[in-house]
Amino acid sequence: MKKITLIMAALLIWTTASAQLQSEGFSNSILPEGWTSINESSGCQMQFGYTGTMPESGNPLASFSSGAAFFDDSQCGTLSKDRIVLTAPSINLTGVTNAELIVIYNLQVFGDKGEFIVEAYNGADWVQVYFQDTDTPRNTGANQTKIIDVSEHINNTFAVRFIYDDEGTRAWGLGIDSYTLNNNTVAGIEEFVDIDFKYYPNPVSNFLKLNSKENIEEVNIYNILGQEVMHENFSTKTAQIDLTNLPVGAYIAHVQIDSRVGTIKILKQ
Repeated sequence: MKKITLIMAALLIWTTASAQLQSEGFSNSILPEGWTSINESSGCQMQFGYTGTMPESGNPLASFSSGAAFFDDSQCGTLSKDRIVLTAPSINLTGVTNAELIVIYNLQVFGDKGEFIVEAYNGADWVQVYFQDTDTPRNTGANQTKIIDVSEHINNTFAVRFIYDDEGTRAWGLGIDSYTLNNNTVAGIEEFVDIDFKYYPNPVSNFLKLNSKENIEEVNIYNILGQEVMHENFSTKTAQIDLTNLPVGAYIAHVQIDSRVGTIKILKQ
């Protein structure tokens, strides 16, 4: 009974505190309501609800089956100097102490040209919170998931914008599959501080690795609905969990190390 209570309490805290504040999947063929999209350099525009593939992204090519905000730089002219700014509606984050962005995207550059920039509005200025100028991921046929902590920029007119810049020449382009802004106050692993507990990578594509100075006994993984999707028993200081077959998304893991318990949040990409 104690174990069940701990699991349910952790799930309740995580579900409540990690509330989704804003999200967009770009599944419709028009610019989402409240958003703006401006090409500051040429007349080429983003496509919305794009369900095709990302050029030069691997074999097979990365795809956007549920729709994406997509800019095909290869179709906009060799030297069109494209700089697209896609801006989300502002949101009042008064009372929120921790917030994160989760962006699933694909950037493909050409001849080292092409940039993806994420900026947050801190109430006074736009601040760069992420920068990418290489293929990501390179030649894998998969999209990239990036988690960005924006807690230090919280204010009552918070906003996010995504910028694609081809640096004045022809590149392949950018696709943004989805964007989410979460209230990220999450149950933690304070109980494990003195035993040097580590888990990585996060986000994870295949294998999640856990290390501790004391024996890891049990790991239970739950989806956001509170349903158990995986259970593993161990009696070792190093554990590895195969998450390959789990759908992309957020999960919470209940970890037992000797007689202590803790929760961690995992993003499967």
